Amino acid sequence: MDERQDEQTTRSDSSSCDPKAAALELYDRGVLLFSEGEPDKALAVFEEAIRLDPACAPAYNGQGCVLLAQDKPDAALIAFNESIRIEPDFCKPYANRGAIYDQRGQYDLALADYNKAIELEPTFIIAIRNRGLLYYETQRDEEAISDFSSFLEVDKSDAIVFESRGKCHHRIGDVEKAVKDFSEAILIDSKNAILYCRRGDSLYDLKRYEEAIDDYTAGIEIDPGNASVFAMRGSAHQHLRNFDDSLDDLDHAIKLDPSNAWAFFCRGTTYHSIGDYDNAISDYDESIRLDPKDPRVYVNRGHAFHELEEYDKALCDYNQAISIEPDHAEAYYRRAMLRLEKEEWQKAVDDLNIAIKNDPTHKAAYRKRAEAWDELEEPDNAVRDYNRADELEEEKSSQGNNMSNRKKTTFHLLEKHFSPTPLDDITITERQFPARVRADLQRAIDSQVSRQAKLLHFCGVRKQFQHQGMNFSELIIRDHREPAISVPPQYEEIDIGEEETVKCLKDGLWLLERNGQKFALFLEPPTQIGRAQGLRIQLATVNNEAGTEISDTFFKQLETAIFESTCYRGKTISLQEHKHYSGVSTAICVHKMKTVEREQVILPAKTLELLERNVIKFVAQRGRLYELGISTKKGLLFYGPPGTGKTHTIQFLSNELESHTTLLISSEQVGLLGEYMTLARLLQPSIVVIEDVDLIARNRTEMHSPCEEALLNKLLNEMDGLQQDADILFILTTNRPEKLEAALASRPGRIDQAIEFPLPDDEGRAKLIRLYSYGVSLSNEVIEATVKKTEGVSAAFIKELLRRAMQFHLEREDSATIEIQDVENAIEELLFSGGSLNRKLLGAKIDE
Repeated sequence: MDERQDEQTTRSDSSSCDPKAAALELYDRGVLLFSEGEPDKALAVFEEAIRLDPACAPAYNGQGCVLLAQDKPDAALIAFNESIRIEPDFCKPYANRGAIYDQRGQYDLALADYNKAIELEPTFIIAIRNRGLLYYETQRDEEAISDFSSFLEVDKSDAIVFESRGKCHHRIGDVEKAVKDFSEAILIDSKNAILYCRRGDSLYDLKRYEEAIDDYTAGIEIDPGNASVFAMRGSAHQHLRNFDDSLDDLDHAIKLDPSNAWAFFCRGTTYHSIGDYDNAISDYDESIRLDPKDPRVYVNRGHAFHELEEYDKALCDYNQAISIEPDHAEAYYRRAMLRLEKEEWQKAVDDLNIAIKNDPTHKAAYRKRAEAWDELEEPDNAVRDYNRADELEEEKSSQGNNMSNRKKTTFHLLEKHFSPTPLDDITITERQFPARVRADLQRAIDSQVSRQAKLLHFCGVRKQFQHQGMNFSELIIRDHREPAISVPPQYEEIDIGEEETVKCLKDGLWLLERNGQKFALFLEPPTQIGRAQGLRIQLATVNNEAGTEISDTFFKQLETAIFESTCYRGKTISLQEHKHYSGVSTAICVHKMKTVEREQVILPAKTLELLERNVIKFVAQRGRLYELGISTKKGLLFYGPPGTGKTHTIQFLSNELESHTTLLISSEQVGLLGEYMTLARLLQPSIVVIEDVDLIARNRTEMHSPCEEALLNKLLNEMDGLQQDADILFILTTNRPEKLEAALASRPGRIDQAIEFPLPDDEGRAKLIRLYSYGVSLSNEVIEATVKKTEGVSAAFIKELLRRAMQFHLEREDSATIEIQDVENAIEELLFSGGSLNRKLLGAKIDE
């Protein structure tokens, strides 16, 4: 049916019924056509309805809606006015007329119409939505939020309302709620780049820069031509110190829009952050040229000039920023910094007064004003400003997180802990321990704290110039410029030769209580200015009898635990560093010694007898010797050719004397002999082993420098200085006994018994052959032949010979036993193919 036929049918139908009813039917038909995208047909139907019933208010309202959609607001306004004239209680034309006034900026008239529509129909959500948008435009944010919230209770599918409410929340500073609203809008309209950018801006203001970057990136993927979004992402990268990414984004923003003053400002800020002041100033210049009314750019450019020591230019920029925005706190603060540098103390105070007035939360301004008061000799004002800066710092660190205690100064922690006792009425007691016993000390402290006191607070401590060392006195000083602050504790793992390492605290402060008495424990770092130091434990107690009792008891029990030394007692240790990549510290290195049984010690009977009497039986008789007043220390010298079993025997003795701690001292470590002896006394009963002692204790006539003689004297003095009741065995080894200094080798009290380790005889070599056959059978004929062929070799040579013979045996794979041919092949390779040097290295003295 064409349009003419449709109109004729409509008229025919209309004339056959009541005109008012027919007009309303036509109105409904027009609404349907308008919703189906047929505005012209809808307009014709509304006009026909008005012709039939000139008092049909809904038809005029419908006519106005179509005319407004066709961008004919004046004609639409006439229609809405007529609808309102005919039916003053009809709410819809008020809302529609309000929209026209709203578009024209006639906000008072628009608001009156929206209010009237809502008054007539309180649940009219379109009117509520439009009024909320009007409130937003006129910056009546609280009222806008109320209307948007009412609308969203009915309809949660409108992304524009969520976005608008989010913008209101952002504008009033409720940025977290803004993020939530923008997130809801994105769920509804996920392809809207602006929504991602708005949420990114809110996250940026919350300093959640990584999340902001993600949103800016999403916005750029949807709309890659928005220069402002690249600029914002570049600024977020700059805050994260991703300077290369920042410059890339800002370069792109400027390429897209060379008139974007904000992009030049941000790029200048990035250059400024990396110390490229010339490029920073160039970008600030361009930003000012494009937008000469932004005070922030002048402040930043002034700061750059300040860094370049161009003070007149800096001052000019600060003044210009202040002239543009007289309440700009940062401009006054920066100008004050310039005046402080020029020692214009009073002018600096004047500027800082204004900066603080305009921004009462400016911590740095309070601190700098305090410094100026110090220079003006007004200490009361200085203390007041320092205190206010501290309060602001604590307020900031306690907002919205559970880590406020970690940010506090130790002064405030201790002041609160000991209250009502003033900090000048506490006593500090100190003990120092060798850094090498950190593991034992840590275990002792942990045990004391857990068993003897109630832990109220625990933290690490940090202070600028900490490398110079700290002590408890510095923790209780109200240092406004560089206070000691509480931080998370830091630990270092110490290897003690067990499956589990010991986690040792680098520094720490314990606030404790026992029987109602408050006290504090401070562990000072073990290094100062790169050098290892002794560990210092300081205990602060109230200056009374109960405090003294706590201090005495604590240190007595700590000392007892240190002397027990459960971490290293009974182990084989040295002071050398482990050369591995586990990442754990080894202040004391624990060695995994090979287990050597008694039957594996193959020595002449005389040597074994001397070892039994001078070591095994001597140790067993120590208790009785001590009761008789006889010295329980002993010095032994193991001498003989290389490879004859001296080290092997020491391994056996270390295993045999399980209760003894074995300290291995290489010749280059004799300079640490004093520390070794301290450990030997601490960990006794102990065995002190110095291998190749002839390297540092040879005859004085063969020494060539005072340093060599000093090392010898140190050794002699340490051996002489031991108490008679010291349960310490000295075992010195050498391959060249004739080279030793007589004062060491020929004086009882230092060396009490020399024990020779000769080359093995026939019986010894036979035992060694069986020992090193690794479980593979050898016939008696092979053993006897091998003994004959190896006269004059060391035990080490026998061990290597049997290993080579085993290799030849394995290569044949046709016998379950080592044959004489395997031995002969091994001897050929060891003694002749390798030449005389190889024979010497292996300890063989067979003639060619």
